[in-house]
Amino acid sequence: MIWLFWISFVFSIIYFISLLIYWVGLYKPVKPNFSGQLKVSVVVAARNEVKRLLKLLERIEAQNYPSDLYEVIIIDNDSDDGTYELLQEQSINFPNLKVLTTKERKSGYKNKKAALCLGIESAEGEIILTTDADCLMDLKWVSTMVGYFSNEVGMVAGFSGVIYNKSVFWRLQALDFLQLMAADQGTLNLGIAWACSGQNLAFRKSLFQKVGGYKEIINRVGGDDSLFMQVIKKGTKTKIVFASDSSAWVENEPIRRFTTFVRQRIRWASEANYMHKLNVPFFTVVFSSFIANLVPIIYLLLLFLGISVLKPLLFFLGLKLLGEGILFLKATDVYNRRDLRRTFFLWYIFQMPYVVFMGMLSFWGNRLKWGNK
Repeated sequence: MIWLFWISFVFSIIYFISLLIYWVGLYKPVKPNFSGQLKVSVVVAARNEVKRLLKLLERIEAQNYPSDLYEVIIIDNDSDDGTYELLQEQSINFPNLKVLTTKERKSGYKNKKAALCLGIESAEGEIILTTDADCLMDLKWVSTMVGYFSNEVGMVAGFSGVIYNKSVFWRLQALDFLQLMAADQGTLNLGIAWACSGQNLAFRKSLFQKVGGYKEIINRVGGDDSLFMQVIKKGTKTKIVFASDSSAWVENEPIRRFTTFVRQRIRWASEANYMHKLNVPFFTVVFSSFIANLVPIIYLLLLFLGISVLKPLLFFLGLKLLGEGILFLKATDVYNRRDLRRTFFLWYIFQMPYVVFMGMLSFWGNRLKWGNK
């Protein structure tokens, strides 16, 4: 069993070090250093979002940014619940709103990227700012995100948090997403561009055009965020930063159905699984995370079979708890979500089978459709 221990040790240490890197990075937030104004196009892909769009439109249309310097482009992505019709009605009330649809439009892209490409192609803004239909933002969102652009900066990632209440399922989602955001910001603060969320992402349209849009990841069901970030990083060498100011944060609704949650996370895992083609160091960390969560399960099974492995089991559980706990405490401070600390140990327990399960199913994630409710 010595070989199992040393393989587990190597990957668990890599995972532990990555957690420390995220933790250190959270202490080094990037400050906005641009005081000018740029033309912005807020681009949103929407599929069957008729119940959420009015709240989103109210928030975006009430931004404190000059109305002649930003537009809102919402693209109906083959909805069948009246989304397109609602948007057409609302375009009368919101002069900055441009409504498009992917229906009867043929392109090489599918799902969300087909809608985003259509919106970006018709965008007049120098800056493309993307979010989702179920997201809500501060009224200074646009101006704050723009404040992080400079001559060197071509992409800005922002924080996205899950709205939660007393529901354990909602709180677990919020905590899980919080850890992902902490990893995103921690690495970007240190100049390491690994991942981001399309729920809050801004980039120069000229860079999008320079790399051929989503052409390199055309066959992925998703990838409009982290994979696209890698394409930008590789193809342009531009500086990518994280907007730490709370005015740049957005919040999104939790998923209410467990099956929908699983499908979403499998799609996300499939994109991380594809990262070996774009960023080998990051893929190594992703794989190490999988092993670090798999190892305690293996040792626990061996213990039930009567094999004496209690010491290595406690070692790997403790190492994982230490690394994730340190990051978690800092993240709940940075994002002002200290009340989630009561959910940490429950999340810690479920995190192991959850990561392993999603990792194994990630090989089928690219077959799932975007936007299923």
